[in-house]
Amino acid sequence: MKKFIWCFIALYACLYCGLNAQNFKYNIGDGPISLPRLQQALKQYTDTTPLKEAKHWKYLKRWEHELSMHANGKGNPGDAADMFRYMSRRNSQNNLSKSFNANWFPVGPDVIPANFTGYLENGIGRVNCIGFDPVDAQVLYAGIAQGGLWKTTNGGQTWTPLTDDLPITRISDICINPNNPQEIYISLCDFEYVGIGLDLDNRKRYPHYGLGVYKSTDGGASWNPTGLGFTLQDGDASLIRRILINPSNTNELLACGVSGTYKSTDAGSTWEQIVDNFYWDLISHPTQGNTLYAAGGWLYNANQGYAAIYRSDDFGSTWTELNTGIPPTGEVQRIKLAISESNPNIIQAITVDTQSGLYGFYKSTDGGNSWNFNYPGLNILEAFEGNGSGGQGTYDLVLHIDNDNPQKVYAGGVNLWMSEDGGETFNPASHWTLYYGPTVHADMHYLTQHPLTNDYYLCNDGSIYRTNLIESQTWESAQNGNPWPSQWENIGNGMQVTSFYRLSSDKQQYYQLLAGAQDNATSYFSGTDWYAVFGGDGMDNWMSEQVPGIALGSSQFGNFYWTSDGGISDVQGSTANVNNETGDWTTPIEQCPVTPNSLYIGFENVSVSYDEGMFWEVPGSIGGASTPLNSIAVAPDNCDIVYVTKRLNYLQDIPSRVYRSINGTQTWQNVTNGLPDSLFYSSLAISPLNNSTVVLSIAAFSPGLKVFRSSNSGQNWQNISYNLPDVPVNMLKFLPGTNDLLAATDAGIFILRNGSSLWVDESFGLPNVIVSDIEINEAANKIFVSTFGRGIWASDLDVLLSATKLEKCEPEISFTQNADQIGFNMSDAPCMTKLSVIEIIDIKGRVVQRSSVQGTTWSASTSSLNSGLYFLRLSGDNYSKVQKFAIVR
Repeated sequence: MKKFIWCFIALYACLYCGLNAQNFKYNIGDGPISLPRLQQALKQYTDTTPLKEAKHWKYLKRWEHELSMHANGKGNPGDAADMFRYMSRRNSQNNLSKSFNANWFPVGPDVIPANFTGYLENGIGRVNCIGFDPVDAQVLYAGIAQGGLWKTTNGGQTWTPLTDDLPITRISDICINPNNPQEIYISLCDFEYVGIGLDLDNRKRYPHYGLGVYKSTDGGASWNPTGLGFTLQDGDASLIRRILINPSNTNELLACGVSGTYKSTDAGSTWEQIVDNFYWDLISHPTQGNTLYAAGGWLYNANQGYAAIYRSDDFGSTWTELNTGIPPTGEVQRIKLAISESNPNIIQAITVDTQSGLYGFYKSTDGGNSWNFNYPGLNILEAFEGNGSGGQGTYDLVLHIDNDNPQKVYAGGVNLWMSEDGGETFNPASHWTLYYGPTVHADMHYLTQHPLTNDYYLCNDGSIYRTNLIESQTWESAQNGNPWPSQWENIGNGMQVTSFYRLSSDKQQYYQLLAGAQDNATSYFSGTDWYAVFGGDGMDNWMSEQVPGIALGSSQFGNFYWTSDGGISDVQGSTANVNNETGDWTTPIEQCPVTPNSLYIGFENVSVSYDEGMFWEVPGSIGGASTPLNSIAVAPDNCDIVYVTKRLNYLQDIPSRVYRSINGTQTWQNVTNGLPDSLFYSSLAISPLNNSTVVLSIAAFSPGLKVFRSSNSGQNWQNISYNLPDVPVNMLKFLPGTNDLLAATDAGIFILRNGSSLWVDESFGLPNVIVSDIEINEAANKIFVSTFGRGIWASDLDVLLSATKLEKCEPEISFTQNADQIGFNMSDAPCMTKLSVIEIIDIKGRVVQRSSVQGTTWSASTSSLNSGLYFLRLSGDNYSKVQKFAIVR
């Protein structure tokens, strides 16, 4: 199999993550996926399927939206190599366009928001895997899908991120040396989206391709690449699923993934490719470290790979295919393995069919020599009671045999199921809703038991859950009102890893926030506490500047909700969609800055409210094709001036368009002329100094086509992309009272000063994740940004308003830290005139210590601080500098 063939694996392999519950099948054959071909498949499906009765159909439009934002102008996947190169060198001090003015610190949420959705178990973000210290049960490592590697030294009470400075922050596996816990290996990728090209997989999330295996020799404090590395151009071939270390010879490592298995005999310095087939799983014998089992995979729509189970008795140097009876192609896609700790002759394999539902179980009781097939009578990978088809097995799948009792088998995908007869029959142990009582979040990715405590750890799209006993019950018992018997503890508090689409605030000094999250509802911050409100995938939102608590939130496709208390108790369905029009995946909402009562929501036309969202009307029709709007901008000084963008549609040969109204949305003029209309228009912004100046951002991989500006109300456009890297631009905002322009991109925050032709990177302090939105709160003197994988961050507004790249103060500062004290020494004395305040900020954004600058040295006690991540911030006149540090107790 050629290494690059995986760059062309069809998008539909992952559409089965949700769509095949409705039997969505469309084999496109060989060749790369394109937006026109995707839209054709979706049209065929939606024309014949009653969507109101279908399960999980939101994924249909989600992937269309993603491909639109990452195509290349011809509807084909773009080349994201430039983005990776830029992210790789971001931390270099030699980057001439890098600034230290904006110094970002986290705002949250770092706790599981209190649940007020009414039906949905909410969480904090997707966790792919967990690792255990072999001698200290209190030390755990969590691998986050898009938020990096996190460590706790107190059993999950507090967590610290370890990989924020790596070029990418996605983790698929963790391997710890059993003889030296300081030696850790990680797989740097997001394997769960195998089969989706990088350019197709935005979802406002950082792409899933990987860099191979990285290594730490100091417990995760620092990292270096091993000899098994990849580049972005390797595509899916870069994805490593599992890493194993030989307990009898810890210099021996084995890694497997899309491009095969690799072995190292020198602790990762060099690797040899042993097999070049697609491998989806890898496990080891609990007492015979040289004996390994591996599972190959086959992807239906690309017709690539080979489903089989293999055994090695020499730690991966040679492999034997076992006679399992599993169809190698055409029927089984994914295989996941589990081996019994108490009786290693027992091996279980769960297999996934072409609709990502359950194909069946294969079981061996003689160490893999012979196998028996069983279908338990229920499709335990679908989202409900097991009677439907399809599921999400190529995305979420777990299988575990109880350490003490091999008759107990735990398996699942959307939900968790349990067998007490060795896998012959199953009963449910959870459900993704709260309809049957307390439960765990949906979408299971990793289930195991702690080797020291025997506790069960479950990783899913919401967090990490722990229990000392998993129990199940029948559906009849659940429907009779009996809650799930397992008692789970969510230990995700302390990790800031939520993936947000959009963000708003109430514009008050003591701010409230509202932010829509992927698969974790909408997060509402009251000023002191976090709450999950509304449900669904949280999308765009708005908060009243005049009446605390009044807000509008939404889920996918423009399902808006009105609330008077932030969504905690008073939630009403909004009547904004007056004409029952189509809404975009992220349906936009904007407010008029002059009259804050006036709101605008974009469906196919603009709905307008003049009373903060209670009543709505559609003053006029935009005309032309009835595609949904995907961004809105209202002039800061005149509510009658409104700009909108309409999304492109390749199937119907409809380009992207920009429209302008000067009479409060009653009539519209197409002002697209001169713009590249085959790319996705992601946002608009109007200058606060001159409403004739408007800017447009483009989310695509198309070099040099990122930001355009018009100085004459859209009649002509000038390309001001300048030196921006080839990354999608997601949001534009003008700094208040200026023509300075901020851009949120897949590679951080950039600023273009008025009159300049140089975009300056203002991402110093941000982790390497997508920035999806910008919210400016002048009353609180804050710029907030939402990220897709690391929550919400903030920087001081006045620093960016007053500082320029020529006026900033960048002193040489030496930070010091020991067990109970932190301090600094500044060698550049003139900068002292610009510094006045020193603060220690916790991961929630709270100032826990504050003092004045006195002299060129400073120190403070940290003995009263709990374990966790903190930020030391020096600030003053036109200057701010932040130093991150961790406390480990």
